[in-house]
Amino acid sequence: MIARQKFRFYAQSETLLEYVLRGLSQIAALDEERERFSFTNLATQPKFNVDCVIVTGGIDVDSAGDYYAFLGALVETLTTQFGEVLIERSGHHESLSNTAAG
Repeated sequence: MIARQKFRFYAQSETLLEYVLRGLSQIAALDEERERFSFTNLATQPKFNVDCVIVTGGIDVDSAGDYYAFLGALVETLTTQFGEVLIERSGHHESLSNTAAG
């Protein structure tokens, strides 16, 4: 089953967003093609696939397999870098932001 989500946030530039997504290659295998970033599990991880496509105002994400740990890291990375992130899935939405004091 594929989960489809829209992550909406303000990124200062597409170049910065690409840089942030590339940083996730430290925790998952990355195959990059234009505005699409496809992440898959490393050999020691449960199998998953997460495709992130850069769109105006954020990214669209398709996820399959045991992707929950990676999705958590993606949310943490986006909220740390960009602040509030709106996530929409199947007609529902939730706003998340990193509110930890630094």
